[in-house]
Amino acid sequence: MSQFRFSSMDFPESERVNAFRDVYASIANMDMEPYQGHAPFVEMVGQLLPNLGVYENIVSPHLSRRTVTHVAAESNDNLALVVPIDHSALIYPENGDPLHCMPGEAVLMPTDSIHQALNPNAITIAVIVVPRTQIAPRVSELNDRLMKKISSASMPELRLLVGYTRMLIQMKQDLSPELASLASTQIHDLLTLLLGAKQDEMEIAKGRGLRAARLKAVKSDILEHIAESELTINQVALRQGISPQYIRALFHSEQTTFADYVTGIRLEQAYRFLCSPLHIGCSISTLAFDMGFNNLSWFNRVFKQRFGLTPSEVRDLSRQSADHS
Repeated sequence: MSQFRFSSMDFPESERVNAFRDVYASIANMDMEPYQGHAPFVEMVGQLLPNLGVYENIVSPHLSRRTVTHVAAESNDNLALVVPIDHSALIYPENGDPLHCMPGEAVLMPTDSIHQALNPNAITIAVIVVPRTQIAPRVSELNDRLMKKISSASMPELRLLVGYTRMLIQMKQDLSPELASLASTQIHDLLTLLLGAKQDEMEIAKGRGLRAARLKAVKSDILEHIAESELTINQVALRQGISPQYIRALFHSEQTTFADYVTGIRLEQAYRFLCSPLHIGCSISTLAFDMGFNNLSWFNRVFKQRFGLTPSEVRDLSRQSADHS
């Protein structure tokens, strides 16, 4: 996996307009113009995986155009799934009705599409680029999906897909070649489901890409609410729109349980806090309760089972190390 970043703020102020109109426009292979005098700004981050590119762009209000000249310059037959995150986008295909794409909706654009797009507000856009050859054989009537709006209300796969790709973009370290290949395959599976998988491909994609994305979404939900002592599998299931039984099956596939996973996350956080000078004045009981444990004796017991030391011993060793440094 290869990380990618471009920002107009990296250029001197006098060159930022040209960075927007020329450099960013060249990367996107489109003409770019600031909208109604807004100062141009763009920050583009992404990850390149096997047969896949995932990007997140934060862009000032602008008008973009892809012309016949841009299409002729394309050397790749790619598909780009474009997903506005926080504001709507107006897309005007050369032949077809305008598309008002709201946050949480998406449009699938081929590289040979001639169109204009208006973003009257500063906007965050997720973009997933994949070779057509990776998707077309697995999808029924792909051409019917091109330059059409896809809503997340009827396509939960879209929410999972965007969540998964944004997580990859935000990662600070490179994936190993094996994990990068696996992530790419899983995103291909989600795209296949989103666009209408053929019957035989549907079972493959559901068992591989969809389950992986569901599990990642559940784990992210747990991490977000880990400090809540009343965190339950039913709460997570309700927020994710799936059943508790399905969550149990997801963790069973990793040879663990929901409860053991939650406890493990809490113990790891507690250990880091006990070793941190920033929390040296905080009592062990307070740390335990802040991590979501509501029984101190049970916390002490499972902590020693995990790390071979009591919380007090970990803190004492940390203090001794700090004193000798």
